[in-house]
Amino acid sequence: MRCIVLLRMKIFLPLILILFMSEAALCSEEFYVMSEQNAPPYGFIENGEKKGIDYDIITEAARRMGIDVKIDFVPWLRMYKSLESGACDGGSAFFHIKERESFVVYISPPLHHSTYVVFVRSGEEFEYSSPASLYGKRVGVTRGYRLNKEFLEAVTSGKINIEEVDNASLNIQKMVTGRLDCMVSNRDATLIQLKNAGLSNKIIPLEIPVIEPRGLHLVLSRAGRYAKNREFISRLESVLRTMKEDGTFQKIYSMYGLP
Repeated sequence: MRCIVLLRMKIFLPLILILFMSEAALCSEEFYVMSEQNAPPYGFIENGEKKGIDYDIITEAARRMGIDVKIDFVPWLRMYKSLESGACDGGSAFFHIKERESFVVYISPPLHHSTYVVFVRSGEEFEYSSPASLYGKRVGVTRGYRLNKEFLEAVTSGKINIEEVDNASLNIQKMVTGRLDCMVSNRDATLIQLKNAGLSNKIIPLEIPVIEPRGLHLVLSRAGRYAKNREFISRLESVLRTMKEDGTFQKIYSMYGLP
């Protein structure tokens, strides 16, 4: 009997050690995250320094977890495809859409909440009630954004003519030159960009949102290195909850002018 026990230990102990060492090695590797480029106040570069709400929250969470993190700012569509392929470990930040669960794991709590609205030139306001209000208009959106089902169906059927660019700042330029009738964009981020550009009185948001305030999450690529690591996910979500409860989230929001 003792020989059988010893034999089993010789067989299973190395396997246990291998699993433990591989998980430890994984957690010691750099956590690689992509975030949407030129998206103040969530992620942007100022005087050569990366910063933003999502950037600060993720880097602080990594610091508390004792792991290294690298965050690159890239076009939104490139980030989306990298999450599908596993070219990055994580992405920031995404609305929770069920169809995306096939290739990402959503991390809670969300990093921030956002509202998407229609922006128009001052003096050219119209009443927005649904995507039908945009029929026949030239509408600027960020490349890869789908917003909601009704909007996507209207685009697919040709009722809404969208023009896609890599970021909202490019659509702002097209609004200024009259190449768009309106644009749909993150309300807070776009208002900040308009203020910085001295255009707050020239391009304004309509009151009724296209998307009501919703949480945007850090996600992990299912094809990446961390999505199957339950211990990592549990630690990450625990740290984020603690940061929200101890006021760190709110402190970071306030640093960038959000309530």
